[in-house]
Amino acid sequence: MLKNYKVIGTLAFVLAGLFIGIFQPFTGLASQGHATLGVLFVALGLWIFRPGGVPFAAGSTAVIAGCLIFGLKYDVVVSGFVSPAVWVLIPALYFGFVLQKTGLGKRIAYLVLKSFEPSWLSMAFSWFLIGMALSALTPSIVVRIAIVMPIAIGVVEACKLEPGSRGAAFITIIAWAMCLFPGTGWLTGSLTGPIILGFLPAELKPMATFDAWFKILALPWFIITVVFTFLIYITMRPKQPIGIPKDTFKKQYAALGPVTRQETIAAILLVGSMVMFTTERFHHIPTAAVALSAFFLLIMFRVITVPEISTGVNWDVIIFFGVAISLSSIFVNAKVSGWLAQIIQPTLISWAPNPLTFLIFATIGILLVRFIDVPWGFSTVALTVTVLVPIFNQFGIHPLVSAMAYIIGINFFLLEYQQPFILMAEGVMQGRGWSLGHVTMAGVAYIIAAFVALLACMPYWRMIGAIH
Repeated sequence: MLKNYKVIGTLAFVLAGLFIGIFQPFTGLASQGHATLGVLFVALGLWIFRPGGVPFAAGSTAVIAGCLIFGLKYDVVVSGFVSPAVWVLIPALYFGFVLQKTGLGKRIAYLVLKSFEPSWLSMAFSWFLIGMALSALTPSIVVRIAIVMPIAIGVVEACKLEPGSRGAAFITIIAWAMCLFPGTGWLTGSLTGPIILGFLPAELKPMATFDAWFKILALPWFIITVVFTFLIYITMRPKQPIGIPKDTFKKQYAALGPVTRQETIAAILLVGSMVMFTTERFHHIPTAAVALSAFFLLIMFRVITVPEISTGVNWDVIIFFGVAISLSSIFVNAKVSGWLAQIIQPTLISWAPNPLTFLIFATIGILLVRFIDVPWGFSTVALTVTVLVPIFNQFGIHPLVSAMAYIIGINFFLLEYQQPFILMAEGVMQGRGWSLGHVTMAGVAYIIAAFVALLACMPYWRMIGAIH
Protein backbone atom coordinates (compact mmCIF):
# COMPACT_ATOMS: atom_id res chain seq x y z
CA MET A 1 0.00 0.00 0.00
CA LEU A 2 2.84 2.39 0.92
CA LYS A 3 4.60 1.62 -2.36
CA ASN A 4 1.41 2.38 -4.27
CA TYR A 5 1.06 5.65 -2.38
CA LYS A 6 4.56 6.65 -3.38
CA VAL A 7 4.05 5.71 -7.03
CA ILE A 8 0.69 7.47 -7.22
CA GLY A 9 2.06 10.59 -5.56
CA THR A 10 5.03 10.72 -7.91
CA LEU A 11 2.79 10.15 -10.92
CA ALA A 12 0.51 13.01 -9.84
CA PHE A 13 3.46 15.42 -9.72
CA VAL A 14 4.80 14.18 -13.05
CA LEU A 15 1.39 14.67 -14.71
CA ALA A 16 1.12 18.15 -13.17
CA GLY A 17 4.57 18.97 -14.54
CA LEU A 18 3.63 17.73 -18.02
CA PHE A 19 0.41 19.73 -17.93
CA ILE A 20 2.26 22.94 -16.99
CA GLY A 21 4.98 22.38 -19.59
CA ILE A 22 2.64 21.45 -22.47
CA PHE A 23 -0.47 23.56 -21.92
CA GLN A 24 1.28 26.60 -20.36
CA PRO A 25 -1.68 27.70 -18.21
CA PHE A 26 -0.11 30.75 -16.50
CA THR A 27 -0.74 34.10 -18.16
CA GLY A 28 2.36 36.23 -18.51
CA LEU A 29 4.84 33.38 -18.00
CA ALA A 30 7.05 32.59 -21.00
CA SER A 31 7.40 29.10 -22.50
CA GLN A 32 10.79 28.58 -20.87
CA GLY A 33 9.32 29.51 -17.50
CA HIS A 34 6.49 27.00 -17.92
CA ALA A 35 8.98 24.31 -18.92
CA THR A 36 11.14 25.09 -15.89
CA LEU A 37 8.16 24.81 -13.52
CA GLY A 38 7.17 21.55 -15.23
CA VAL A 39 10.65 20.14 -14.64
CA LEU A 40 10.51 21.24 -11.00
CA PHE A 41 7.21 19.42 -10.45
CA VAL A 42 8.72 16.21 -11.79
CA ALA A 43 11.71 16.63 -9.46
CA LEU A 44 9.43 17.41 -6.49
CA GLY A 45 7.56 14.16 -7.05
CA LEU A 46 10.83 12.24 -6.94
CA TRP A 47 12.15 14.16 -3.92
CA ILE A 48 8.97 13.91 -1.86
CA PHE A 49 7.89 10.33 -2.53
CA ARG A 50 11.15 8.66 -3.65
CA PRO A 51 9.38 5.70 -5.34
CA GLY A 52 11.37 2.51 -5.06
CA GLY A 53 13.81 4.28 -2.75
CA VAL A 54 15.38 6.33 -5.55
CA PRO A 55 18.06 8.74 -4.28
CA PHE A 56 17.68 12.53 -4.21
CA ALA A 57 20.09 12.57 -7.14
CA ALA A 58 17.29 11.26 -9.38
CA GLY A 59 15.25 14.45 -9.00
CA SER A 60 18.42 16.56 -8.97
CA THR A 61 19.65 15.24 -12.30
CA ALA A 62 16.16 15.64 -13.74
CA VAL A 63 16.34 19.36 -12.88
CA ILE A 64 19.78 19.76 -14.46
CA ALA A 65 18.93 17.81 -17.62
CA GLY A 66 15.49 19.38 -18.05
CA CYS A 67 16.70 22.95 -17.63
CA LEU A 68 19.56 22.38 -20.10
CA ILE A 69 17.15 20.85 -22.61
CA PHE A 70 14.90 23.90 -22.37
CA GLY A 71 17.69 26.35 -23.08
CA LEU A 72 19.15 27.49 -19.77
CA LYS A 73 22.95 27.80 -19.64
CA TYR A 74 25.27 25.52 -17.70
CA ASP A 75 26.53 28.30 -15.41
CA VAL A 76 22.93 28.98 -14.39
CA VAL A 77 21.73 25.40 -14.00
CA VAL A 78 24.66 24.31 -11.82
CA SER A 79 25.37 27.68 -10.18
CA GLY A 80 24.75 26.20 -6.73
CA PHE A 81 27.86 24.07 -7.01
CA VAL A 82 30.12 27.13 -7.16
CA SER A 83 28.29 28.81 -4.28
CA PRO A 84 30.29 29.26 -1.07
CA ALA A 85 27.40 27.51 0.68
CA VAL A 86 28.30 24.16 -0.90
CA TRP A 87 31.99 24.60 -0.08
CA VAL A 88 31.05 25.22 3.55
CA LEU A 89 28.66 22.27 3.47
CA ILE A 90 31.09 19.62 2.18
CA PRO A 91 33.84 19.99 4.82
CA ALA A 92 31.19 20.61 7.49
CA LEU A 93 29.64 17.21 6.77
CA TYR A 94 33.05 15.65 7.19
CA PHE A 95 33.32 17.42 10.56
CA GLY A 96 30.23 15.51 11.59
CA PHE A 97 31.69 12.26 10.30
CA VAL A 98 34.82 12.87 12.39
CA LEU A 99 32.75 13.53 15.54
CA GLN A 100 31.07 10.19 15.05
CA LYS A 101 34.11 8.20 13.94
CA THR A 102 36.44 9.32 16.74
CA GLY A 103 33.80 9.09 19.47
CA LEU A 104 34.33 12.75 20.35
CA GLY A 105 30.62 13.53 19.99
CA LYS A 106 29.62 10.75 22.40
CA ARG A 107 32.33 11.84 24.84
CA ILE A 108 30.97 15.40 24.85
CA ALA A 109 27.42 14.14 25.44
CA TYR A 110 28.34 11.93 28.41
CA LEU A 111 30.64 14.62 29.82
CA VAL A 112 27.64 16.95 30.05
CA LEU A 113 25.18 14.33 31.31
CA LYS A 114 27.47 13.21 34.16
CA SER A 115 27.90 16.79 35.37
CA PHE A 116 24.37 17.13 36.78
CA GLU A 117 22.25 15.42 39.40
CA PRO A 118 19.69 13.39 37.38
CA SER A 119 16.25 15.04 37.23
CA TRP A 120 13.74 15.93 34.54
CA LEU A 121 14.86 19.55 34.61
CA SER A 122 18.59 18.78 34.55
CA MET A 123 17.95 16.33 31.71
CA ALA A 124 16.39 19.10 29.60
CA PHE A 125 19.25 21.46 30.43
CA SER A 126 21.84 18.78 29.66
CA TRP A 127 20.38 18.15 26.20
CA PHE A 128 20.45 21.91 25.57
CA LEU A 129 24.16 22.09 26.42
CA ILE A 130 24.89 19.00 24.34
CA GLY A 131 23.02 20.49 21.38
CA MET A 132 24.96 23.75 21.69
CA ALA A 133 28.32 21.96 21.91
CA LEU A 134 27.68 19.65 18.95
CA SER A 135 26.23 22.51 16.89
CA ALA A 136 29.44 24.46 17.44
CA LEU A 137 31.49 21.59 16.02
CA THR A 138 29.38 20.48 13.05
CA PRO A 139 26.31 21.80 11.18
CA SER A 140 25.31 18.23 10.32
CA ILE A 141 22.03 17.56 12.09
CA VAL A 142 22.12 14.00 10.76
CA VAL A 143 25.35 13.36 12.66
CA ARG A 144 24.03 15.03 15.80
CA ILE A 145 20.97 12.78 15.66
CA ALA A 146 23.17 9.73 15.12
CA ILE A 147 25.18 10.65 18.22
CA VAL A 148 22.42 11.86 20.52
CA MET A 149 19.42 9.61 19.86
CA PRO A 150 21.07 6.31 20.85
CA ILE A 151 22.14 7.97 24.10
CA ALA A 152 18.59 9.29 24.61
CA ILE A 153 17.20 5.78 24.13
CA GLY A 154 19.76 4.51 26.63
CA VAL A 155 18.42 7.05 29.13
CA VAL A 156 14.84 5.93 28.43
CA GLU A 157 15.80 2.32 29.08
CA ALA A 158 17.80 3.23 32.21
CA CYS A 159 14.65 4.95 33.54
CA LYS A 160 12.62 1.82 32.65
CA LEU A 161 10.12 3.93 30.70
CA GLU A 162 7.64 2.31 28.33
CA PRO A 163 8.00 3.15 24.61
CA GLY A 164 5.49 5.84 23.68
CA SER A 165 5.06 6.98 27.29
CA ARG A 166 5.22 10.62 28.36
CA GLY A 167 8.60 10.12 29.95
CA ALA A 168 10.07 8.46 26.86
CA ALA A 169 8.64 11.23 24.69
CA PHE A 170 9.97 13.96 27.01
CA ILE A 171 13.53 12.62 26.86
CA THR A 172 13.66 11.80 23.16
CA ILE A 173 11.80 14.86 21.83
CA ILE A 174 13.97 17.32 23.78
CA ALA A 175 17.11 15.42 22.77
CA TRP A 176 16.02 15.55 19.10
CA ALA A 177 15.00 19.20 19.24
CA MET A 178 18.36 20.21 20.71
CA CYS A 179 19.99 18.64 17.64
CA LEU A 180 17.89 20.97 15.48
CA PHE A 181 17.07 24.33 17.11
CA PRO A 182 20.02 25.90 19.00
CA GLY A 183 22.51 25.75 16.11
CA THR A 184 20.13 27.61 13.82
CA GLY A 185 21.21 30.77 15.65
CA TRP A 186 24.56 31.00 13.87
CA LEU A 187 25.66 30.55 10.26
CA THR A 188 27.53 27.27 10.67
CA GLY A 189 25.39 25.80 13.44
CA SER A 190 23.12 23.91 11.07
CA LEU A 191 22.77 23.26 7.36
CA THR A 192 20.12 26.00 7.28
CA GLY A 193 22.89 28.63 7.36
CA PRO A 194 24.72 27.55 4.19
CA ILE A 195 21.43 26.85 2.44
CA ILE A 196 19.90 30.29 3.11
CA LEU A 197 23.23 31.90 2.15
CA GLY A 198 23.10 29.99 -1.12
CA PHE A 199 19.52 31.06 -1.88
CA LEU A 200 20.08 34.79 -1.34
CA PRO A 201 20.54 36.93 -4.46
CA ALA A 202 24.20 37.64 -5.25
CA GLU A 203 23.97 41.30 -4.29
CA LEU A 204 22.66 40.41 -0.80
CA LYS A 205 25.02 37.51 0.04
CA PRO A 206 27.67 39.86 1.57
CA MET A 207 25.06 40.89 4.17
CA ALA A 208 24.77 37.30 5.46
CA THR A 209 28.10 37.10 7.29
CA PHE A 210 28.74 34.95 10.35
CA ASP A 211 28.58 38.06 12.55
CA ALA A 212 25.35 39.33 11.00
CA TRP A 213 23.67 35.93 11.28
CA PHE A 214 24.59 35.60 14.95
CA LYS A 215 23.65 39.19 15.80
CA ILE A 216 20.23 38.96 14.13
CA LEU A 217 19.20 35.33 14.58
CA ALA A 218 20.87 34.01 17.75
CA LEU A 219 18.31 35.66 20.06
CA PRO A 220 15.15 34.45 18.28
CA TRP A 221 16.43 30.89 18.10
CA PHE A 222 17.46 30.98 21.73
CA ILE A 223 13.91 32.11 22.57
CA ILE A 224 12.41 29.39 20.38
CA THR A 225 14.58 26.77 22.07
CA VAL A 226 13.73 27.94 25.59
CA VAL A 227 9.98 28.33 24.99
CA PHE A 228 9.77 24.98 23.18
CA THR A 229 11.64 23.21 25.99
CA PHE A 230 9.41 24.85 28.63
CA LEU A 231 6.24 23.77 26.80
CA ILE A 232 7.50 20.20 26.45
CA TYR A 233 8.51 20.24 30.12
CA ILE A 234 5.03 21.21 31.33
CA THR A 235 3.12 18.95 28.90
CA MET A 236 5.21 15.74 28.81
CA ARG A 237 7.23 15.63 32.05
CA PRO A 238 6.11 12.65 34.18
CA LYS A 239 5.04 13.29 37.77
CA GLN A 240 7.33 10.61 39.22
CA PRO A 241 11.08 11.25 39.70
CA ILE A 242 13.40 10.38 36.84
CA GLY A 243 14.80 7.33 38.62
CA ILE A 244 18.38 7.24 37.31
CA PRO A 245 21.17 6.41 39.79
CA LYS A 246 23.55 9.33 40.29
CA ASP A 247 26.60 7.51 38.94
CA THR A 248 24.96 6.11 35.79
CA PHE A 249 26.48 8.58 33.34
CA LYS A 250 29.81 8.66 35.18
CA LYS A 251 30.15 4.93 34.56
CA GLN A 252 29.19 5.32 30.90
CA TYR A 253 31.71 8.12 30.46
CA ALA A 254 34.44 6.06 32.12
CA ALA A 255 33.62 3.17 29.76
CA LEU A 256 34.70 5.34 26.82
CA GLY A 257 38.31 5.04 28.00
CA PRO A 258 41.05 7.66 27.73
CA VAL A 259 40.92 10.44 25.14
CA THR A 260 42.54 9.23 21.91
CA ARG A 261 44.98 11.04 19.62
CA GLN A 262 42.30 11.31 16.92
CA GLU A 263 39.80 12.84 19.37
CA THR A 264 42.41 15.42 20.44
CA ILE A 265 43.27 16.40 16.86
CA ALA A 266 39.60 16.57 15.91
CA ALA A 267 38.75 18.71 18.94
CA ILE A 268 41.60 21.17 18.26
CA LEU A 269 40.71 21.55 14.57
CA LEU A 270 36.94 21.81 15.08
CA VAL A 271 37.19 24.28 17.97
CA GLY A 272 39.80 26.23 16.02
CA SER A 273 37.45 26.40 13.03
CA MET A 274 34.65 27.73 15.23
CA VAL A 275 36.96 30.42 16.60
CA MET A 276 37.96 31.39 13.06
CA PHE A 277 34.31 31.51 11.98
CA THR A 278 33.43 33.88 14.81
CA THR A 279 36.40 36.20 14.21
CA GLU A 280 36.07 36.62 10.45
CA ARG A 281 35.67 40.39 10.81
CA PHE A 282 39.26 40.56 12.13
CA HIS A 283 41.14 38.16 9.84
CA HIS A 284 38.83 38.40 6.76
CA ILE A 285 39.32 34.74 5.79
CA PRO A 286 36.02 33.48 4.33
CA THR A 287 34.10 30.78 6.19
CA ALA A 288 34.45 28.38 3.25
CA ALA A 289 38.25 28.79 3.25
CA VAL A 290 38.43 28.06 6.98
CA ALA A 291 36.23 24.98 6.64
CA LEU A 292 38.23 23.65 3.69
CA SER A 293 41.52 24.27 5.52
CA ALA A 294 40.29 22.26 8.52
CA PHE A 295 39.18 19.50 6.14
CA PHE A 296 42.68 19.49 4.59
CA LEU A 297 44.32 19.15 8.01
CA LEU A 298 41.97 16.33 9.04
CA ILE A 299 43.15 14.44 5.95
CA MET A 300 46.83 15.25 6.51
CA PHE A 301 46.65 14.06 10.14
CA ARG A 302 44.88 10.89 8.89
CA VAL A 303 41.79 11.48 10.96
CA ILE A 304 40.02 11.12 7.61
CA THR A 305 41.52 8.37 5.46
CA VAL A 306 41.48 7.95 1.68
CA PRO A 307 38.60 5.39 1.58
CA GLU A 308 36.53 7.66 3.85
CA ILE A 309 36.61 10.49 1.31
CA SER A 310 33.96 8.61 -0.65
CA THR A 311 32.14 6.95 2.24
CA GLY A 312 32.37 9.54 5.01
CA VAL A 313 29.51 11.74 3.83
CA ASN A 314 26.32 11.32 1.85
CA TRP A 315 27.14 12.65 -1.62
CA ASP A 316 23.52 12.17 -2.66
CA VAL A 317 22.57 14.88 -0.14
CA ILE A 318 25.38 17.16 -1.37
CA ILE A 319 24.14 16.85 -4.98
CA PHE A 320 20.60 17.62 -3.82
CA PHE A 321 21.71 20.74 -1.92
CA GLY A 322 23.79 21.94 -4.89
CA VAL A 323 20.79 21.67 -7.19
CA ALA A 324 18.42 23.16 -4.61
CA ILE A 325 20.67 26.21 -4.27
CA SER A 326 20.81 26.50 -8.07
CA LEU A 327 17.02 26.87 -8.20
CA SER A 328 17.18 30.57 -7.31
CA SER A 329 19.33 31.35 -10.37
CA ILE A 330 17.25 29.01 -12.51
CA PHE A 331 14.00 30.80 -11.59
CA VAL A 332 15.53 34.22 -12.22
CA ASN A 333 16.94 33.32 -15.64
CA ALA A 334 13.79 31.46 -16.72
CA LYS A 335 11.80 34.62 -15.81
CA VAL A 336 9.73 32.70 -13.25
CA SER A 337 10.77 35.05 -10.43
CA GLY A 338 9.87 38.12 -12.51
CA TRP A 339 6.46 36.69 -13.34
CA LEU A 340 5.82 35.86 -9.68
CA ALA A 341 7.01 39.33 -8.61
CA GLN A 342 4.31 40.98 -10.72
CA ILE A 343 1.68 38.91 -8.93
CA ILE A 344 2.78 39.26 -5.31
CA GLN A 345 4.65 42.59 -5.34
CA PRO A 346 1.59 44.78 -4.57
CA THR A 347 0.83 42.69 -1.50
CA LEU A 348 4.46 42.69 -0.38
CA ILE A 349 4.75 46.46 -0.71
CA SER A 350 1.59 46.93 1.33
CA TRP A 351 3.20 44.91 4.14
CA ALA A 352 6.53 46.75 4.01
CA PRO A 353 5.61 49.55 6.48
CA ASN A 354 4.76 46.92 9.11
CA PRO A 355 7.56 44.31 9.40
CA LEU A 356 5.70 42.34 12.08
CA THR A 357 2.65 41.92 9.84
CA PHE A 358 4.92 40.82 7.01
CA LEU A 359 6.78 38.27 9.13
CA ILE A 360 3.62 36.81 10.64
CA PHE A 361 1.81 36.36 7.32
CA ALA A 362 4.97 35.22 5.51
CA THR A 363 5.62 32.65 8.24
CA ILE A 364 2.04 31.38 8.16
CA GLY A 365 2.28 31.08 4.37
CA ILE A 366 5.54 29.12 4.52
CA LEU A 367 4.14 26.79 7.20
CA LEU A 368 1.08 26.07 5.06
CA VAL A 369 3.23 25.39 2.01
CA ARG A 370 5.31 22.94 4.06
CA PHE A 371 2.38 20.52 4.06
CA ILE A 372 3.12 19.84 0.37
CA ASP A 373 6.63 21.17 -0.28
CA VAL A 374 9.04 18.66 1.20
CA PRO A 375 11.83 18.08 1.83
CA TRP A 376 12.28 21.25 3.87
CA GLY A 377 10.35 23.56 1.50
CA PHE A 378 13.48 24.39 -0.49
CA SER A 379 11.69 24.85 -3.82
CA THR A 380 9.36 27.45 -2.28
CA VAL A 381 12.34 29.24 -0.75
CA ALA A 382 14.17 29.23 -4.08
CA LEU A 383 11.11 30.47 -5.98
CA THR A 384 10.21 33.36 -3.69
CA VAL A 385 13.40 34.50 -1.96
CA THR A 386 14.65 36.37 -5.04
CA VAL A 387 11.38 38.34 -5.03
CA LEU A 388 10.59 38.80 -1.36
CA VAL A 389 13.95 39.51 0.27
CA PRO A 390 15.17 42.27 -2.14
CA ILE A 391 11.86 44.13 -1.90
CA PHE A 392 11.93 44.25 1.89
CA ASN A 393 15.63 45.11 1.90
CA GLN A 394 14.71 48.26 -0.04
CA PHE A 395 12.34 49.16 2.80
CA GLY A 396 15.07 48.82 5.43
CA ILE A 397 14.46 45.22 6.55
CA HIS A 398 17.68 43.20 6.69
CA PRO A 399 17.65 40.06 4.47
CA LEU A 400 18.23 37.82 7.50
CA VAL A 401 15.16 39.27 9.23
CA SER A 402 13.12 38.51 6.11
CA ALA A 403 14.71 35.05 5.97
CA MET A 404 13.40 34.29 9.47
CA ALA A 405 10.05 33.22 7.96
CA TYR A 406 11.84 30.74 5.71
CA ILE A 407 14.06 29.40 8.50
CA ILE A 408 11.04 28.81 10.75
CA GLY A 409 9.47 26.95 7.83
CA ILE A 410 12.55 24.79 7.22
CA ASN A 411 12.55 23.62 10.86
CA PHE A 412 8.75 23.22 10.94
CA PHE A 413 7.00 19.94 11.76
CA LEU A 414 3.51 18.98 12.77
CA LEU A 415 3.32 15.57 11.13
CA GLU A 416 6.21 13.14 10.73
CA TYR A 417 6.53 13.36 6.95
CA GLN A 418 7.14 17.13 7.07
CA GLN A 419 10.49 16.84 8.84
CA PRO A 420 12.99 14.30 7.46
CA PHE A 421 15.05 14.62 10.63
CA ILE A 422 12.12 13.14 12.59
CA LEU A 423 12.13 10.13 10.27
CA MET A 424 15.89 9.77 10.74
CA ALA A 425 15.51 9.83 14.52
CA GLU A 426 12.71 7.27 14.38
CA GLY A 427 14.96 5.04 12.33
CA VAL A 428 17.50 5.15 15.17
CA MET A 429 14.93 4.69 17.97
CA GLN A 430 13.01 1.80 16.36
CA GLY A 431 9.76 2.67 18.13
CA ARG A 432 11.29 3.05 21.61
CA GLY A 433 10.77 6.82 21.97
CA TRP A 434 7.82 9.08 21.21
CA SER A 435 4.46 8.30 19.63
CA LEU A 436 2.79 10.06 16.68
CA GLY A 437 0.62 12.12 19.04
CA HIS A 438 3.69 13.39 20.85
CA VAL A 439 5.16 14.60 17.53
CA THR A 440 2.04 16.66 16.86
CA MET A 441 2.07 18.11 20.39
CA ALA A 442 5.72 19.04 19.94
CA GLY A 443 4.92 20.58 16.56
CA VAL A 444 2.29 22.82 18.17
CA ALA A 445 4.82 23.80 20.85
CA TYR A 446 7.28 24.73 18.10
CA ILE A 447 4.71 26.92 16.31
CA ILE A 448 3.89 28.74 19.55
CA ALA A 449 7.59 29.22 20.31
CA ALA A 450 8.26 30.57 16.80
CA PHE A 451 5.57 33.24 17.00
CA VAL A 452 6.59 34.20 20.54
CA ALA A 453 10.12 34.75 19.19
CA LEU A 454 8.86 36.92 16.31
CA LEU A 455 6.90 39.13 18.69
CA ALA A 456 9.69 39.34 21.25
CA CYS A 457 12.45 40.16 18.75
CA MET A 458 10.85 43.06 16.89
CA PRO A 459 12.08 45.67 19.41
CA TYR A 460 15.52 44.04 19.46
CA TRP A 461 15.82 44.07 15.64
CA ARG A 462 14.88 47.76 15.60
CA MET A 463 17.40 48.49 18.32
CA ILE A 464 20.32 46.89 16.43
CA GLY A 465 19.31 48.49 13.12
CA ALA A 466 18.18 45.29 11.37
CA ILE A 467 14.84 47.07 10.83
CA HIS A 468 14.84 50.78 10.02
